[in-house]
Amino acid sequence: MTTTRVARLFTVGSLLSILVLAMLIQARPLPQITVDEMISNHEDYIGKDVHVRGSVKEGSVDEYGVIFVLTGNEHEVIIDASGIAVPDGLTEGTTVAVQGKLRIGDNGWEIDATVVQTGCPSKYEAVE
Repeated sequence: MTTTRVARLFTVGSLLSILVLAMLIQARPLPQITVDEMISNHEDYIGKDVHVRGSVKEGSVDEYGVIFVLTGNEHEVIIDASGIAVPDGLTEGTTVAVQGKLRIGDNGWEIDATVVQTGCPSKYEAVE
């Protein structure tokens, strides 16, 4: 009876180890790119998940704070974050990272955001 219990524990432990390993292999993070890199190579990214970084354009955040324009040095993309919770740190002129699918819309390039990340403001405040 002891051998069957040890065998079952070994089997369950092995299966859990394989499952965890498989999850780690599949969970590759998206590489973060700039708005300019994404638009310059849009054929590689259109219809795919992207992780893009840029600055929130002055005057572009809508009244609800869920649609805004992310700019690079030469290009810009409209971000639609209406389906997710947007962090409080999202203000015009700040650098943010957005994950979502790139598509071409009526007004140009758009990303349907699944994640919007802002930097922690306390990291950048001057110490008095």
